[in-house]
Amino acid sequence: MSTLQIVRFTTHHESIASAETEIRRVFHAVTAAAPEDMQYLAVRSGRDFVLALNLADPAANPLLGIETAAHFRRALPNWTSDGTAPQPFTVIGNYNMLAPAQETSK
Repeated sequence: MSTLQIVRFTTHHESIASAETEIRRVFHAVTAAAPEDMQYLAVRSGRDFVLALNLADPAANPLLGIETAAHFRRALPNWTSDGTAPQPFTVIGNYNMLAPAQETSK
């Protein structure tokens, strides 16, 4: 069963560009590594950011082995005063957003 984790944070106004630049770097690194069984999404609205990570196997998180992602995690507290720990979510509906194998109900 896959797992969905979401990180939500609000940056300080002066940190929007830095956060967005670092997120783009993470996505370039993820694209270069091309991990399987993972979907990753980042969105922004004003100062609010949402990162969503869907893993087929939560024990095998490819982001943990990507140095650019580790750098981003270390830098994140400098841009926000929010709690930025990933929160697990239960998917209750999914239409082509996550892997087709994602279960929506039991």
